[in-house]
Amino acid sequence: MSIYSYKITRDYGFAPNPFGEYCSLACCKPHIRKKAKIGDWIIGTGSKANGLLHHVIFLMKVTEKVTFQEYWEDQRFSYKKPVLNGSLKQLHGDNIYYNINHEWYQMDSHHSLYDGKINIENLKQDLSGEYVLLSNHFLYLGKKAFKVPDKYLEICPGLRHRDYITIENESLAEELIITTISKYDLGLNDTPINWNEYEQKKLL
Repeated sequence: MSIYSYKITRDYGFAPNPFGEYCSLACCKPHIRKKAKIGDWIIGTGSKANGLLHHVIFLMKVTEKVTFQEYWEDQRFSYKKPVLNGSLKQLHGDNIYYNINHEWYQMDSHHSLYDGKINIENLKQDLSGEYVLLSNHFLYLGKKAFKVPDKYLEICPGLRHRDYITIENESLAEELIITTISKYDLGLNDTPINWNEYEQKKLL
């Protein structure tokens, strides 16, 4: 088993997408998505950019690993296809890539351009991960993210880390995972951190 920890700079409920029975990581973090195996754990922590450095935002145990086309065609995950005029949950659906005649397409989504056209940069980065990671054993805290005690700082990516780390002290990481899960309900515990932006717009 491996445990990966990465920094989340933008939390809109897109990457990861924690809604419904499954937490999915389909976009961003291509290196983790390519390397992670079923049974591995992923810890998502905040960053300096959102003022949540060393805060735990979500935990997921990888229970399935599928290709993008499998993700697109599996009816279990049709609810994760974006609906831009729907709820915030539907707006941030991450099931956005599909292949027709060996050509990849990107739905109008959180990762496309503002006019709905394909964002080539995001498409290339997302697809380079090759796989979608899925979990029906996860804990998403969102706005309830908490700062880890100092003893766990080494398993959270810090300012010197560009993206993610493969945790070497697995026993310490397992302790944090077990302790956190014992304090919260599995699944969705609160809304994404950056949804505050939508609430602020309503006030304008």
